[in-house]
Amino acid sequence: MHKTIPAHLASTYQLIQCAFPQGIDDQKYLPLLSIFYKNMSDRSLAQVVAEYTGKDYHYVLNDVYRVGSMTNFSSEIIDSIKQKLMSCNYEKWLADE
Repeated sequence: MHKTIPAHLASTYQLIQCAFPQGIDDQKYLPLLSIFYKNMSDRSLAQVVAEYTGKDYHYVLNDVYRVGSMTNFSSEIIDSIKQKLMSCNYEKWLADE
C-alpha cells in the first residue's frame, strides 16, 4: 500500500519510519506522541502518526490531546525513544522545524 504524505510532513514520517521500522509498539506509542507534541501542531502530529500506524486519524488526534496533559512517562522510556530518533537525524529534524 502506497501512502501519500503531505510534503510538510514527509521528514517527520521518514524520521518515524527510520526509528520504528517494525512499527510503534503500545509501550512507546504515547511517549512518542509526547516527544513530538512539543514541536508539532496537534493535527499535523495526528495526521503523520495515523498515516504511519494505519490508525484512524480521529483516534490518534484524541491520543495527541491526551498526551498534551500527561507528564507521567518514565525518563527511561523517553530516553530510549529519543535515542532511536537521534540515530535517524532527530536533531536535524528539530532544526528544520
